[in-house]
Amino acid sequence: MRTSIAAVALVGMGFALVALVVFGISTAFSVAVGAAIAAGNLWALARIIAALLPDDAHSARSQSKAAWALLAVLKMFGLIVAVWLLMRHGVVSPLPMMVGFGALPIGIAIGSLVSDRRSR
Repeated sequence: MRTSIAAVALVGMGFALVALVVFGISTAFSVAVGAAIAAGNLWALARIIAALLPDDAHSARSQSKAAWALLAVLKMFGLIVAVWLLMRHGVVSPLPMMVGFGALPIGIAIGSLVSDRRSR
């Protein structure tokens, strides 16, 4: 998963660099913020999923799946509120920020192609 998160960040930086050269600093900032939110969201999702997949049977019986589901819903709500606040106060432009979000599927695809699949 670390490979995918790193790939999302690298693709986002690439998008921001292209936006800086072609459109200017304001657009590049919006793209970079979108990519940072995408990478942060993927990191948080990976942490939640890792916590839902315990190592042993005792941990599986003792954990509360409802608490983790609530955490995932709260994460999604927080993401929506943060993005809305960034756009509402004019910190970022919506379309360039969506371009930054586009780093997420591309980075995940790249990360899944180049990740190490050997057993530990």
